[in-house]
Amino acid sequence: MNCFNHTQEPAVAQCSDCGKGLCPECAERYQPILCTPCFQKRKRSEIWRSIFSLLFLIALFVIGFRWNFLATKGFEDMRWMSGYVLMAIWSGYLFVEKYIPYKMMAGTNGQWIVYYIVKLLLFVVIGVFTAPFTCLWAVFRVIKAFR
Repeated sequence: MNCFNHTQEPAVAQCSDCGKGLCPECAERYQPILCTPCFQKRKRSEIWRSIFSLLFLIALFVIGFRWNFLATKGFEDMRWMSGYVLMAIWSGYLFVEKYIPYKMMAGTNGQWIVYYIVKLLLFVVIGVFTAPFTCLWAVFRVIKAFR
């Protein structure tokens, strides 16, 4: 088999995604070993995933800000906090599902309700601390994807 890009060169590796043959020069170009079309496809996918993640966080904040669900008689304008808490729920969800991926397998309806209430509270508590980092990470990923 010869290199996909340099047809006169023998292939020493294969693209991780499509299996096209690559010469030593092409095999060293990207990590993991990818041909240029597959690298470009992965890069476009990462750009869209990064932009979607950032836009989703912004949308959650705007929804919470407009909804103002934390408003009480004493504190009528809790818009900023409402937006932050809604973002925090998503941030906590991402953290918990990545680092504590335990799932309840069986139980009664009451146990399932308690399980999901506890899990939602865990999302909020952890999310309050991880939301700024989740936002910064989303911005970093967008900037990195366009480089």
